[in-house]
Amino acid sequence: MRQHLQGIEDLLRQSRRDKDNQGFSVRYFEQDGQKRSEITNGEMFDASVEKLDGSELEEALRDIQATLGPSEERDAFQAVLREVGGDVSNVGATADLEKMMERMEAYTRSIDAEIETAGAGLPREVLKELQRDLQDVALTDQVLGPGIAPPQISETGWTPNQRKKVKKLNVALARAYRASHRESGFTKNTVSAVYKAYHAARTTLACGWDHVPVNVWDLLWNVLSADESINIHRLAHVSLLARDMSEARVALGPSQQLVTIEAVFVDGWEAKAVENWKRCVSTLGDETAETFQDYWELGVRMFCRTGDLDQAERAADKLLRRRMDPRILIPLIRTWSEQASPKGQGKAWTAYRKMRELLGKDMGLSDYDQIISYFLATNQTENALFAFVDMMSDGEMDLKKQKYMPSVVANKFFLGKWLKRLIGAGDLDGAFSVVEFMRKRGVAASPIHLNGLIGAWQRSGGAVDLENADRLAWEMIESRIRFVKSRAASPADPEPAAASWPRATLETFSLMAENYRLREAHARMERLWDAFRESEISPDAFMMNQLLESYLRAGQPRDALDLYRALVTHRGISPDPYTFSALWKTLPVNRLHVLSPSSVPAEIESTRRLFSETAGFRAVFEPGGMDGQLARKILHTFRRLKDNAGFLVALAALKQIFNFSPPEALVMELVLGTTKLSWDSASQRRRLLLAKRSLDNELLAWADGDASKLEGEGRGAALYDHLQNKFWPEGTDGQRRAALVDAAREMGVEEVLAPKA
Repeated sequence: MRQHLQGIEDLLRQSRRDKDNQGFSVRYFEQDGQKRSEITNGEMFDASVEKLDGSELEEALRDIQATLGPSEERDAFQAVLREVGGDVSNVGATADLEKMMERMEAYTRSIDAEIETAGAGLPREVLKELQRDLQDVALTDQVLGPGIAPPQISETGWTPNQRKKVKKLNVALARAYRASHRESGFTKNTVSAVYKAYHAARTTLACGWDHVPVNVWDLLWNVLSADESINIHRLAHVSLLARDMSEARVALGPSQQLVTIEAVFVDGWEAKAVENWKRCVSTLGDETAETFQDYWELGVRMFCRTGDLDQAERAADKLLRRRMDPRILIPLIRTWSEQASPKGQGKAWTAYRKMRELLGKDMGLSDYDQIISYFLATNQTENALFAFVDMMSDGEMDLKKQKYMPSVVANKFFLGKWLKRLIGAGDLDGAFSVVEFMRKRGVAASPIHLNGLIGAWQRSGGAVDLENADRLAWEMIESRIRFVKSRAASPADPEPAAASWPRATLETFSLMAENYRLREAHARMERLWDAFRESEISPDAFMMNQLLESYLRAGQPRDALDLYRALVTHRGISPDPYTFSALWKTLPVNRLHVLSPSSVPAEIESTRRLFSETAGFRAVFEPGGMDGQLARKILHTFRRLKDNAGFLVALAALKQIFNFSPPEALVMELVLGTTKLSWDSASQRRRLLLAKRSLDNELLAWADGDASKLEGEGRGAALYDHLQNKFWPEGTDGQRRAALVDAAREMGVEEVLAPKA
């Protein structure tokens, strides 16, 4: 079937050009398979169009619809058809071709306006996609000239099922072809779409490889060999495609042959790849060939992988004799380093020094980091140290020639720089091997750097890393405890042994406490707390908060309160806002939410006492005021206890002392008696809407019907007064005043009632 749909696109483009350039002639084209020919006059075009009856157009449109992937593409296609002539199922019966073309032209002119307004038409994303496709077609004409189609496979000579797969591949190829002429080039979606379509059509194409033109093979290669950044399975795709091209007897270019050899090697056919590589030495590896460098670099990598280091070395020498990049020695350094023999590791060091000498000032930090990581990974800590010294001294200090480690290296400051670099690069095991290597030579790391290593292990989250962090931290803790005991035995400050671990600091304990809390390892937390007391280190608020949270998670609120009193009252620790966030969780009403009536008076008393404790440390909340979550918890606590007097005093104190006014969402929660405003069901939504309407009406009444008074700070004042009215205590005026005065005295904030006096 002649592809009259393409002819329609040609006509649309030509008619647009003629409209802008009056007086120019119209050119007509029709296409059959890969052949496109020009129609010389309008009469011949009319005769050609007459051959396209409604059923044939309907079939063509159905084929296009079948090739569309995502649902949004199919929806957009149907929307376009509705605009220009009807549904696919009845297009032949409801619109003649000429009217359909006129509507198509009018519709394409409206796309820009639709995108600008994003009105009642198609979604913005679909409109942009349609516009981009039209621009792609126009761009193809501008770059290659009109009448040149993208590489396509002929759709004749296939069964209906095979034709569907070929058509899908052609659509993907056409889009990829247009993408290749855009400035952005191929994308991940382009590569994925072409590969999926090609993989689905392979079995069909294998029935007749001669149906696939050379330009299609070239386009497939360009797409499937795209860079790994957009083509993560690049070599696997190339390996598959190269095998098919070989079966189709399509000659590969030199660079294609090289990529194919690499793909076959990575695909697991190592012996065959090496054999092919050797066979191409006189062509791809010739000194005059464009592939010379890539060919020998591939040889180095392959022979290192197969363990043939003599061949790898000879291949590297080929490049070095031509003054190519000395970094080709890096695969050799890595492979020699992995050999357990001193000879292999010696060769690794020699190759590193050779590379460093050849690179000179071009030896970058990333080069050093790579080499050092190889040495550390293969337990060559000494070689890693020497390479790091090379980096720090710019090659002027060769430790291989020194009998003793110089003082500029054998100190904790130099060691700290190295550890910081290794930890920053994520080489945590390498960092620990350096710590042990230097410790055995009498150079102890600073606790601050070891704490950094412990924290990095904990953040990685792996079981082995957490075990390593625990082991190192407890070595430091035990070193601290030994120091404290020896200091008690002797008044003089004892010096630690040269090979002992550095002593734990408060940061060490804080890191472990936070980690144990997150892991809910309460038993370990208790052991840590015992060791902390033995270490005689003054705790801080952070350490105390971790312990409080751990007790709460273990269901021991009384122990949490005892710990707080011991540290704050007896040890003089100053709490912080997070301390009080933990303390308000200790109250039974916030843990159980349901109390027996007999226990409520005692709980009201303890809650007011805790508020007094919080107010006593009001300075820790300055200057920003109390966090909204803690203030919310406090108000809900008094609301649950139905302690209206305490609620009103807390509300006033939060505003006057802690600089907090409840927002509208919190007011809604308090009025509705819930800590979660939910819209999950119709009844919940109805309840919320009614409450919101009632609140708005009451606020408007507060403003005497003047809505402008409810703007900005005025609305906050109205919400504050609304809460006071809702929670006003029962009884006479005298009883209310007495209740408020008693509550303010018990809560330690008598001053909040002064303005009312």
